[in-house]
Amino acid sequence: MNDIKHLKCLSAVRSMTAVRQLTPAAFPGVHCPMHTALALASKIRGVSTLLIGTAECGYYSRNVPLSSPYGEEALHWNYVLDSKEVVFGFRKGLMEAIREMDKAGARLILLLSTCVPELIGLDMESICHEMQTEVKAMLIHLPLGNFKYGGYEPGYWKTLLAMGKTIEKSGSKGMTVNVLGRSDLEEHVPMPHLISLLERQDVPLRFLAPDSSLDDFISSGDARLNLVLSPFMEPLAQWMAKEHDIPFASLHDVYNVREIENTYSQIGQHLGLEMAQEFAGQRKEAKKAQKAAAAQLKSLQYISANLGTVQPLPLSAYLSDLGMSPIMIHLAEFYPSDTQWKEILTGRDINPIICLMLNEQADKQIMEALGPDLVMGDWGGRGQNHPPSVPILDLYGHIGYERTIELLERITRAFRTGKEERSNGTL
Repeated sequence: MNDIKHLKCLSAVRSMTAVRQLTPAAFPGVHCPMHTALALASKIRGVSTLLIGTAECGYYSRNVPLSSPYGEEALHWNYVLDSKEVVFGFRKGLMEAIREMDKAGARLILLLSTCVPELIGLDMESICHEMQTEVKAMLIHLPLGNFKYGGYEPGYWKTLLAMGKTIEKSGSKGMTVNVLGRSDLEEHVPMPHLISLLERQDVPLRFLAPDSSLDDFISSGDARLNLVLSPFMEPLAQWMAKEHDIPFASLHDVYNVREIENTYSQIGQHLGLEMAQEFAGQRKEAKKAQKAAAAQLKSLQYISANLGTVQPLPLSAYLSDLGMSPIMIHLAEFYPSDTQWKEILTGRDINPIICLMLNEQADKQIMEALGPDLVMGDWGGRGQNHPPSVPILDLYGHIGYERTIELLERITRAFRTGKEERSNGTL
């Protein structure tokens, strides 16, 4: 087996700087956070961007805003540094570019600074502060140097957190619920039962995600409650709780049946709704599935591979409730909330190896040599039955009892298939 002594365990991880690649080469690699920040911003109606970087970044970024359905309602410009600006700075030119975008009608300008501007160290915040009194457009700086991060996720959650600066203070709270992390227009992810219930109860819903508008964010401070359906939105929800006194219910990281029940009960209390009866059937089914899974899966060891945008540490905490333990976890991003999940796991004496899996075929050899009973998520051996794989990628956006039931069915099915293959002597 290749040497993995360069990797650290969970207890030693405090940020992405401690998370190293499992194998040296990254193939094909991942997007940088500039790409995802631009892709997200271009899908929020009324948000303009000014991407600041070298010619390579400027060229690479041009195709991203072309898919925006709101291209006529915003500006997506580049500020490409020349050789003199790389050496002597670009303050004067940037300020002129901001003036031009403001004159062209931009309402909000996200200044996306890439690697070279971040290395130069120009004080972008002071420029925003100075220019804000001169221009009508709101200015927000987003530092997105790829060398600071392990992957593309910060481009999402940092952009959404920055959008919090647009929220206006509200003197009174109505009955509106902000649904953070989902679009009302999404069709590829089923509408969660909880959201459908709120719609049937005529609870006003405001969806904050791609396909929302700048005005949706501006007015979101009047909400009674935030429902968080995505790890990308939790930093914003925490900020809104502090700055706008809006409580939030986190649903993307809750798997245990009892915790789901408690979370739904809290939502009902905030909104004056009776939740228990509505979900009685799902809760009973989920309890039964969880009890059966705990009996079958106890003491199993697994590797948590590519889960897409599903946050791995909360999932590992839940799997530990079933008696399962992780050998290794692919951690593409260490979110602010991951500090608490790290404490929960290490408090249970669970301290897996943490790494970045960026080369499927090379990583596959090491993962097989570690001998897990299961691999959670996508990896180079997804088509084989030893160790069997549990598909996770498509669970993003699913919440509540229905997600837990589906997750447990997939895990037990994969384990049963792998066990049958071994007992039939095919390996």
